[in-house]
Amino acid sequence: MFRFNRGNLAEQDFHQPNHLQKIVSEEYHLIPFQVYGVSILHPDTWQIYVNPSKSFAFHDGFAKIDRSADKHSPDQASLSLRWAKLKKETTIDEYMQEIQVQYKRKQKKNRKDRFEIVSIEPVDGLPHKAYLMHSSIRANHSVYRSFGKEETILSLQLTTYCDVTKRLVIASIASTPEDFKQKEEMYKKILFSLTCH
Repeated sequence: MFRFNRGNLAEQDFHQPNHLQKIVSEEYHLIPFQVYGVSILHPDTWQIYVNPSKSFAFHDGFAKIDRSADKHSPDQASLSLRWAKLKKETTIDEYMQEIQVQYKRKQKKNRKDRFEIVSIEPVDGLPHKAYLMHSSIRANHSVYRSFGKEETILSLQLTTYCDVTKRLVIASIASTPEDFKQKEEMYKKILFSLTCH
């Protein structure tokens, strides 16, 4: 039996929802993206972007995976994948404490935008010690602005330190509160698929 999913309809340009689109399930086919031993699952309809002005090597790299090029897509979430060899020896606990300090500095420095760490929780069952951070930003500037009004962006970030490759590895998904309400479990599944060697 043939089952429709977003991938089956990806090539078509739909501006107005029709009956078929309304009955298509919110199913996503997750596939791996792997580079330099870092791997994560992502929906097969999302595109991978590598910024040529940023480092992209074994010890330091960044990639973005999303559907931002398709403005008609209901998938406006963005997955970022970052890995880096730290300049000084630090533990994952120390790194997470430093993140909290940086958020407080951002909040004091930028009075227009509101940065907030909603929660930080340790994650069990992964190859290395990891933390899941839930944060939000309320902003009104070109990176986050939609129709010129203030917007809230939520983020889930999984951070781990790989003692095998000596790299900090961070995967984060950012989207709207409405999108997170519908897809948070899928986004957690994506983040928890992160491997580092």
